[in-house]
Amino acid sequence: MDEKGFIFTADATLALVVVIVFTVTVASYIMLPMYMGQEHQHLEALADSALQVMEQDGTLDSASVAALSNSSNATNESKMILSSSVDNLIPNGIGYRLTIDPGTPVSVERDSSMNTSYLYNKDTVTRVRVISGPQEGWWGRAWFKSEPVEFTNQQVNLTTTSWIFHNWLTNFYPWSQSGNLRTYSYWGSGTTPQAISFTIPDGATIYGAKYLQGSSSDNRYSWPTTNPAFGTNTVINSKPALVVNSNQFTFLNKRVDSSELMYNYQGNISQSLLNPGLNNFYVNFITNSNYDYNMPWFSILSTYATNITVPVNVSTNKIPFQNAAGLAVDRLTDLGAGNGYGRIYNLETGQVTNLNYLREISWNDMYNHDHSYSDGIPFVITGVNGEDGSAVSVVKDVNIPSDNNILDAYVVVNSWGAVDNTLVEVWDDQSNDWRTVFCSFDIGEAEYSDLSDGYGNLPGTIYIGKELMQGANNKVRITTWDNVPSSDYDLVGLQDSYIMLSTSEYKIKWDTYPFDSHQASDNSEVQTKAFTLTEDSQKAMLFLGLGLNTRNVRVDYGNNQILYQGSVVPFSLDLAALDAQKGFHKITTANSTATNYTLVPGNYPLRITVTGPSKAWESGDYQSLSTGTASIFSGTRIGVINPQIQNEWSTGMGSTAEEAMQNATANLLDKYPGAQNIHTSALFAGNTPNSVTVRLDLWNQ
Repeated sequence: MDEKGFIFTADATLALVVVIVFTVTVASYIMLPMYMGQEHQHLEALADSALQVMEQDGTLDSASVAALSNSSNATNESKMILSSSVDNLIPNGIGYRLTIDPGTPVSVERDSSMNTSYLYNKDTVTRVRVISGPQEGWWGRAWFKSEPVEFTNQQVNLTTTSWIFHNWLTNFYPWSQSGNLRTYSYWGSGTTPQAISFTIPDGATIYGAKYLQGSSSDNRYSWPTTNPAFGTNTVINSKPALVVNSNQFTFLNKRVDSSELMYNYQGNISQSLLNPGLNNFYVNFITNSNYDYNMPWFSILSTYATNITVPVNVSTNKIPFQNAAGLAVDRLTDLGAGNGYGRIYNLETGQVTNLNYLREISWNDMYNHDHSYSDGIPFVITGVNGEDGSAVSVVKDVNIPSDNNILDAYVVVNSWGAVDNTLVEVWDDQSNDWRTVFCSFDIGEAEYSDLSDGYGNLPGTIYIGKELMQGANNKVRITTWDNVPSSDYDLVGLQDSYIMLSTSEYKIKWDTYPFDSHQASDNSEVQTKAFTLTEDSQKAMLFLGLGLNTRNVRVDYGNNQILYQGSVVPFSLDLAALDAQKGFHKITTANSTATNYTLVPGNYPLRITVTGPSKAWESGDYQSLSTGTASIFSGTRIGVINPQIQNEWSTGMGSTAEEAMQNATANLLDKYPGAQNIHTSALFAGNTPNSVTVRLDLWNQ
């Protein structure tokens, strides 16, 4: 031993081992949530949001003051205040235990009689917050009892992608044979017309539609020349009214390292040509024998209005994204209109301009990170499954006040062009991170597709209701791109995409059970989702967000009790009305009818079977498959509405009990100007400590 050495004994060595093990254990525990998956992240964000809302609206203060009052019913009063708030903030299917400790601990927990309790759940999120107690004085409460709400039909105006083809038609037989579109001049079939069907919901009021079609041509004899686009005669529902000449197509670009010229046409389909329900179309290509032709994309975007049944006092807002379209390349190159790094396509004017500077970001720097490329201007993504991507991205702010309850929220993605993949992300300033709600291919622990690259897994509707945070600044970002396996950077676009957000100031409870976003490897996808009805449940709705190329959909209870089956994809279905109408009475009482029913409490399975195209060339999903692929997206969701509104209340401080109650009443009337039969109470807050510990545990039941 020297003067600065250590003496190692068996006891010291053992103690050091214990310290190391303990340190590693703590470090592992701290890092664990990072590896628990998307659902764990959702629970963390939900816990943060719920605590912030209850702190802002006075719930935690009121419960703390009530717990320390001299009332013989103090604990029960405190529990009632906590339960009335947290029950509304935490959806069914998620267990909770909320504990406050102002000196007398009070705890409330969701009834776990039919689900997994806190003690038996392995994945539990815990959030702890210390709040400042109310200032010394009197704490007043004012409240009124709301009556059960009525339902009303609400008209919703929508634009949705009714059909999309995003491949090269010559990848499919018979156009892959010699002569391509010059010899096989009909899509579908080839040498004779064969209609391709698409749907608009039954009962919709149709305003019209847009269609966007790409054309590619290549001179078989010499280069350079001005290669024209093809002309088309597009027939809608047997009405040959949409004739487009070759010179009406907009020139886009010369493809990198190729002699091919790319064109796009954006036109309108009259409302008079379309029907609610089933529609069909085919395209006749009008070609020049001097050129080889290809069709690289085709999309129909329909605009219509439909009705849904919702509780009164619900605000539904349509929040639009900016339109964005173009292509980006990874180097300065001649794109047929001077050198550039890409082309910007203006969807409003149809004009095309050069992108004069490099815009490029790696997938790892873009995915779930802040970046500056979500401004609608095209850019290149590098390293997406080992390939580049020609991309556009847009972002939208969604600010939700703390007194607005989120009932439902979803994103409608209307992409077109050569788009192959899509990413949808959500951010909020409470958790301060980006979270993935949809990706075309598997990522992390989320399985989005049976195809390795998720090719053609293009969403229509994605549910984001459980990702948006109440009382927070939120952002929603959409990124869509064309896969570039070599140097074929192509046009992609987002047009008329939007967020639909339904909120209410009232405590309407709307529980949502979204299906998984998933693409099958063939033309059949089957999923089952369980949902819960309670004694308060008055509506059970199914909203459908299926693959854009869906050919048939079937909805049943996992048996032969079929609630709906057909080739038309509805916007929504009233499950209870169908259950009673067909005489199943599984979720309704025996005397229920389609227009007058009562729901039966319990847990129920609901199965959805989706069938995609029988021919791969209809949608262009994957040229190596004989059929198209079927998909279900999280926009397919069950909404259970429990509109029995409980006490609506506000709080206020004062130097006297009367002043506190007056201030509470004034705050209540500011929020609910029509409130009647207002009740008030006051408690002395001076014995509440300066700091109160709050703990919230959440878990999936």
